Amino acid sequence: MCADCLTNLLDHSTDVPSRCPDCRADFGQVVQFQKSYTLASIAEDFRLSKRRRDTQAECVYCDCCPEIKTPAFKTCLKCEVSLCREHVKDHLELRVFTGHPLVEPLSDLLERKCPQHQDEVLRYYCSSSRRYICNMCALESKQLNAASDATAVMRRQLTEHMDQHFRLLREQIIESTNPVHSQHERRRGHLDRLNGVTVVLLFLWFIVLYYAYSYSVENQTLTEALERQQSRVHHIYSSIAEYMVDHPMKSRGLSETEDEGAVMLDMDTASRLLGLSANLRTAERVKAALHYPHSDGRFDEAPQVLSTPCFSSGSHVWEVEAEGCWDVALSYRSVQRKSRNNSTFGHNAESWSLAHSGQGELFACHDKRITALSGSLQSSRIAVEVNFEQGRITFSTADSTKTLLHEFKAELTQPVCLGLGLYHVDPPSRASIVKIS
Repeated sequence: MCADCLTNLLDHSTDVPSRCPDCRADFGQVVQFQKSYTLASIAEDFRLSKRRRDTQAECVYCDCCPEIKTPAFKTCLKCEVSLCREHVKDHLELRVFTGHPLVEPLSDLLERKCPQHQDEVLRYYCSSSRRYICNMCALESKQLNAASDATAVMRRQLTEHMDQHFRLLREQIIESTNPVHSQHERRRGHLDRLNGVTVVLLFLWFIVLYYAYSYSVENQTLTEALERQQSRVHHIYSSIAEYMVDHPMKSRGLSETEDEGAVMLDMDTASRLLGLSANLRTAERVKAALHYPHSDGRFDEAPQVLSTPCFSSGSHVWEVEAEGCWDVALSYRSVQRKSRNNSTFGHNAESWSLAHSGQGELFACHDKRITALSGSLQSSRIAVEVNFEQGRITFSTADSTKTLLHEFKAELTQPVCLGLGLYHVDPPSRASIVKIS
């Protein structure tokens, strides 16, 4: 109540003294106002939380500016990265980023991932469990609710069926015991009739016990059926995941003139966001993370994969056919696998990459030094050549003109292999090893 309403209440009240409904203290016509410690505590907690959120927002830096700490301007919930004013322009201007939700900078973005499904973001609030859930949790909850509804329907139908049979049996018992009662009345009198009723009641009691036991067995059977159904649902999920691992897409056939070789993509290094073909020569960016087995050498953050085997001498050429937004790289096996910023090809000292933006722009990257290349890519096939004796790494088109795109000079001290990075789902990003020499 405000002070005016409280004064008006006291003017028209006959009960003196009055009592505060909150602290239960008595007061007369003169009210001694005091501070509401409960409301003050709530307000203070709100102010502290707001200052803490503001402080955290000020400490969020752009993920695309690894060399300097640039304050983030927006956070993309779909890309799961924080961007400064310069790097957020692509999300605001390019059509490929349409539908990417941009919010104020978030410092707890990793805490918004589902603890059960690590690659899913908490998107929904479940009112029954009073917690935030992801898409996979919502799907599993929907399947469980459907199974529970089916079980409830089956239990209700079973109960109605049992009631109907019980009534039928009771009528049959009554019909069969009526002649017995008549005969006992004629022969033995009242005592015999009493014994007959006792026998019938015992018989009915045994029937009730029988159906109660049957109902318990049926209930146990339904419970086991529900558990089997839930196990079947989880088995279906696992089967789908395994099928996606084994057959994530149709592998591109190689022509007879192309060298099959022994070079293939290493499954133990493939990111869970990449699907590999059955012959391990083609990789494609997928939307939902695949359930690959645990591997210490797997790329956890960057959607990349390495090839096998590696080479430590001589001259070697890989020809790759790629489309979408991709990285074609030459890399040491010692390249970082678990870091968000340092594991991307070209953003460390262990890899040399040629990057395509998906819009025709080309960049050469090594040790976080990015060089924009003039012109646009006219061919979808890229040739990567390494010469250990000359310390030379070249990227060129693999068409009839064999146009040189970029050349690196490097003193190679470790065995090297081919690396592929694929970044966009729509339009699709995919790459295939088509030739090795």
